[in-house]
Parts: sequence; C-alpha cells; structure tokens
Amino acid sequence: MSERERARSVSPGPEVTLQLPLVRASARHLRVALAEHLAARKVPRSATRDVLLAADEAFVNAFMHGGDVAGTVTVRADVQSNRVLVTICDDGCGFDVDALDVRSRPDPQSAHGRGLFLIHHLMDEVEVRSHAAVRGAAVRGAAGPGTLVRMVKAF
Repeated sequence: MSERERARSVSPGPEVTLQLPLVRASARHLRVALAEHLAARKVPRSATRDVLLAADEAFVNAFMHGGDVAGTVTVRADVQSNRVLVTICDDGCGFDVDALDVRSRPDPQSAHGRGLFLIHHLMDEVEVRSHAAVRGAAVRGAAGPGTLVRMVKAF
C-alpha cells in the first residue's frame, strides 16, 4: 500500500491509525484521512474543524521540531459516543514540555510558537509528553525518543 493509500484509508470501526512519513506532504494526507474518518462517524462539522486544525498543528510541530527527516508520525483517531480522541506520536528528538507556557497568548510578531497554544484552546483535553518513556507506551514495541500529543474533543 502506498503512502497516499495508507494516509487515506478509513477504518470501518470507530478508530483509524495512520503511519505517516515525516514529510510536509503528509500533513495534507493526515487532514484528508482524518476528515473522511470523522465525517463517516457523523462528527459535527464544528468539532471536526477543531480536531483537524489541532491535529495539523501537532503534525507540523513534529515536522518542524522533530529533528529526524527519516522519522514517522503515528496518528490514531477514535470516535466514541460524543467525543473524538486523537493521539499523535512522533519518534523525533522530543522537547522540554515544562519549558513552554501554552496558556499565554503567543507573541503576534513571532514566526513560531502558536501550535500548542492553538491545540490547548481548540480541544477540551490536551496532554503532551515527551521522550523515550512515552514512545514505548504509546506505540506498541516502539523505542527511542519522541513526543506524544493526546487530544480530546467533545461534541
């Protein structure tokens, strides 16, 4: 199955899992596959917009800051009753989560620094963990550093 087919495949169940190469084109594949999955599960458009933007921001953060162009990003989306759970896990270099203030408005003059702020404001629950211990727990059998973003949107 090609990268495009993997990214566009929609699971018949409530969960979809995507393995995406850490390349810019994967962001589009993520948005398309996730939008199709959420539409098939009858997630309201307003919730879908928030989930798509937050997932895109998390993927772009992995792409921009992951540090490993040969890396991958695993995306899981699970729709259950009235909520969407999205988990995005990369195998990049990780970062110090505690060093960021994700609740304060970013500097409008800065070219970067809005991703986690937007994610926290779009989603109802957000958890960000970084480094090797996270990777092994998030993706069965995986090892190495990385960052996990777990987001929940109620609808």
